Amino acid sequence: MYQKLLSIMLFLGITGTHTPVFAQTNPLASYRWQNRLLLVFVPEVEDERLTSVQQTFNQVECEFQDRDLLLGVLTRNATSRIGDDLISSYDEAQLRAKYGVKYNQFAVILIGKDGQPKRQLSDVPEIEKIFGQIDTMPMRQQEMANRPNACR
Repeated sequence: MYQKLLSIMLFLGITGTHTPVFAQTNPLASYRWQNRLLLVFVPEVEDERLTSVQQTFNQVECEFQDRDLLLGVLTRNATSRIGDDLISSYDEAQLRAKYGVKYNQFAVILIGKDGQPKRQLSDVPEIEKIFGQIDTMPMRQQEMANRPNACR
């Protein structure tokens, strides 16, 4: 009886944690080895810290592109997105849980092309420090050696 129940559960995608197997994907997997991510978690889209980050992004958009860096904005009271991609509320919740960011918190997380977090901040980052950290990464060093900086 137990084996039959287990077989049915596996067929339906139900695990011991009551999470369907198909839902256990990494929402950032498609960016791995393609992009670095600067994820900004905000309690609400009207947060002035987000406005500050977005203004900085607009001023240095070429430098973001040169570093294959995408800006992600994750919030509950508006559509979350990474670059031009929409992020579901489920994936947003999954990312909050993964990085330990509560819904009432502001956080900025730099994710490397390897998919690993490189820095987590609780305030608006100084973009030159973020760029400096990226520029010391081995993969970025190779990129800088192999392609000219289009922003200069």
